[in-house]
Amino acid sequence: MKELAKDPSSVKIFDVETMFSNDSLCILHFRFSAKNGFGAMRASLCEYIYIVHGRFSDNETRSESVINLDDKEEKSVLEYAHKNYNEKLLETDSISSLKDEDRKAWHIRMAANMHMIFGGRTVGKNKYDVDNW
Repeated sequence: MKELAKDPSSVKIFDVETMFSNDSLCILHFRFSAKNGFGAMRASLCEYIYIVHGRFSDNETRSESVINLDDKEEKSVLEYAHKNYNEKLLETDSISSLKDEDRKAWHIRMAANMHMIFGGRTVGKNKYDVDNW
């Protein structure tokens, strides 16, 4: 969050709530406040997504993203997952036969993956990180 702020020393994060978490995906909601370009403090409700791709393989990568939920143009990954879950979008027979808890997790991960394609960034070191060859 300090990378996004105009004044990194003004950053405050509070009211952190874990919305979903498993061995390869974590979604947090929190309030973020920092000084804007005019020097005034501004607070926003945000969603942080952290996902591990290719876990337990040589191709493991990690991605993260932050969504400003106060922005009317942005929607939560969890909102997309909920809609897709209820409408059974993208489901195949093998997905629809999962236990309900696993089906929900599948939809959340699918929505997070889709979001990362357009709004995420790779974090950490991996064998494809050219700076670390």
